[in-house]
Amino acid sequence: MTGPGARQRAGAAGPGSTRVEATATCLSWIPPQAVEGAFKVPFGLGIAHYDQAPPDSAPDIADLLAADAIRFANQLRAWIEIRDGEITDYGMSGHGRLGSTTVRLGSRALTFAGVALPDLDAPPEVHPGRVRFALTAGGHTGAMIPRHIRHPPFVRLTAPIAWSTVALTMCADGSSRAELAGASCFPRHYLYDTEGNLTYKSALISYRHWLRRAEHEDSPWSGAAHPVPVAHVRDAAERSLADTILVSGGYRQHRLPTGARLSEAPIAETEVHVLLDGLLAIEFDGKPIAEVGPGAIFDPAKRTQVSKEHVTVRAKTPCRLAVLARDQLDSDALLGVAAEQVSQLEAYLAKAADAGAGTTGAA
Repeated sequence: MTGPGARQRAGAAGPGSTRVEATATCLSWIPPQAVEGAFKVPFGLGIAHYDQAPPDSAPDIADLLAADAIRFANQLRAWIEIRDGEITDYGMSGHGRLGSTTVRLGSRALTFAGVALPDLDAPPEVHPGRVRFALTAGGHTGAMIPRHIRHPPFVRLTAPIAWSTVALTMCADGSSRAELAGASCFPRHYLYDTEGNLTYKSALISYRHWLRRAEHEDSPWSGAAHPVPVAHVRDAAERSLADTILVSGGYRQHRLPTGARLSEAPIAETEVHVLLDGLLAIEFDGKPIAEVGPGAIFDPAKRTQVSKEHVTVRAKTPCRLAVLARDQLDSDALLGVAAEQVSQLEAYLAKAADAGAGTTGAA
């Protein structure tokens, strides 16, 4: 898709113009223990499998799909031409790619290919100094899942539709911003920016709700699109430690309803919390200062006195947390996580102090 008078030759810019290109990539995968209740039986028996977290940067989509390591990918590519600080032309391309699902029955392995739906590319939104592009991709994942539908024959064997909508805003100053504008509530979706770095993830997933929405055939292809809560990715050390915990599976779980404080689910001084699913709001003296998503780690033994007196952690969405003994984890890694959290709190306090000084000076 191109703007008025756009050339089809990739990388070509008119005399005196500069071409800027950008990408937004979404990878979708099933985290360990993401399926609960009776639905998790095939995973426990080894018939179906969970996935390891995709890499933090430069993911090779073809290799990940070939290895059955992700369920599908959605990649949007866009470009703009800039002359004298104005956007004079623009265009986009991209597509979704569904992988296959391998089901194991004893010594036999059966592979089912996903069924892609037509990509939905919305007309670019042109504003002064910026253009916003969007692409929706997805389809029926590979495994056959018996599910109820509302009309004859009332049962369908195809998997529900998994999908994502990625958006890319490109500005006349050459900058770009990728966003996860919408997605199915299962599986987990990871968003990568134009440099190939993981930036955001969907924060809330539900296999049960995914099946329920499929009964009503809710999807962008039927005119029903749903926003998805997203969370900024955590520090690399915290992500690595959280991934290790997820893969181990050696933890118990509990839930926190929307609005509840983390302190309402107390744990022993020898244990730590890891957020598996949902969004938690960090409040300082009752004022929200940050939000954290899956992978956030909370160690009560590492809280500073300022944190204990002023900071409250509250569920912004329904949350699912893992609880495990601290001695199961790398102590140096935990210290690194605690140091990063202290640094973030100090940065907030310094910013608040500067803002207060500025207000006093103005008065």
